[in-house]
Amino acid sequence: MVGVAILFVACSKDSDDPAIGSLQEYVDQNPQWERTNQLVACAAGGQEGFLEDPDFPISMFFYPKLFSTNFRYYQMDDPMGDTSDLSLFQEHDVSWEPLFNGFMARFPLTPRDDVWGRVSFVSLDTLWYSKPVRFKTNQKPSVFLQDLLEVNPHPTAPILTWPTESDRENIIYFQILADDRGDAVSATYTTDKAFTYGNLSNVVFNVTRPGPLPELTPGKKYRWILMGISADNWVNTLSSKEFTVPIAGSFP
Repeated sequence: MVGVAILFVACSKDSDDPAIGSLQEYVDQNPQWERTNQLVACAAGGQEGFLEDPDFPISMFFYPKLFSTNFRYYQMDDPMGDTSDLSLFQEHDVSWEPLFNGFMARFPLTPRDDVWGRVSFVSLDTLWYSKPVRFKTNQKPSVFLQDLLEVNPHPTAPILTWPTESDRENIIYFQILADDRGDAVSATYTTDKAFTYGNLSNVVFNVTRPGPLPELTPGKKYRWILMGISADNWVNTLSSKEFTVPIAGSFP
């Protein structure tokens, strides 16, 4: 069985907010909201025991904004359908789960076919919805690579590298650093196969929460999680690595 420590907690659902059909209907019935398709989402899974969750092998990941409500999942079952047509994405009644103590979230899913999905939520009078995400449950299940990551545990700027990753479909890499409480300390995207904590020179998208980047605590354990993602937002490869920040004087 493979595993990645992402820290799932109890399910939640807006039970007083009933399903209304397609994403297009949802948009049309709520003209009072601004709307944007800049919500970041991706999907992973497709094998037994994935993410240590044998009951829900597929996960639709997304990043909730502050003060978000009305989390919804939509699916287009026709793999050849027009992904730009919001009316083809029908809402499914699925509960969501917070990850990393609310920094991320996921919809646990069990589609048997390689479908397309989207998610949406409302934050501060804006309806956020994601670009289409291609599920490749059967075509190309996500793969967990146990020994992929290498960490140079520098006291203030640890370096993460993954030189052996070779999936040619990956166009971008997401790396999230979590502390021993499961809080997300840093979350960034690069097209390179390396990232240095606190250095944004090769970061193409930074989803770390606003505010000063915290200093890492000497002697404390942290975990880095990596996702290699394709152009259609499917996670091809994952890996995870735990390390301890060196105590002052112990680092060469």
